[in-house]
Amino acid sequence: MADTEKSFEASPSKYRVAVASTDGESVNIHYGKSNLFYIYYVDDETGYDLVEKRSVTPVCQDGSHVKSAMEESVKLFEDCKYVVASRIGPGAAQALTSADLISMELPGSIDDAILKVWKYNRVQGLFN
Repeated sequence: MADTEKSFEASPSKYRVAVASTDGESVNIHYGKSNLFYIYYVDDETGYDLVEKRSVTPVCQDGSHVKSAMEESVKLFEDCKYVVASRIGPGAAQALTSADLISMELPGSIDDAILKVWKYNRVQGLFN
C-alpha cells in the first residue's frame, strides 16, 4: 500500500476499484493478462484518487489458467469492491464473485470506467 494513501474508510459510498491498464489512462487489457492494476479510492460524494499501482503476476497462459493461481490473484484485490478490465474470462469472473468482488468489463478510458462504476454503485445503494 502506498504511504501517501489517505486512510481508507469502507462504506457503501467509499470503496476501491482495481483497474487493469497498460498505460494508466485506458482500461485496455484482459484481467488474466494484466501485470499491473491501478487502484483507485472512490468516494461517491467527493470523487476519486489513484492510491496505488499494484504489480501482479498474470494468471492467463494461452487461454487457460491454474485454479490455485487464479485464487491467489483474486486475494490481491480483497481490499477492493470492484475489479475492472477490458475482458474478464468466466473463470476469473467466478473467482472474483466467490470473493465478493464485482467484476466489470469496461474497455475505454479509466475516467469513463470509474464513472460507470460510480453510477452502478449509486443504483445498487438504492436497494440496500
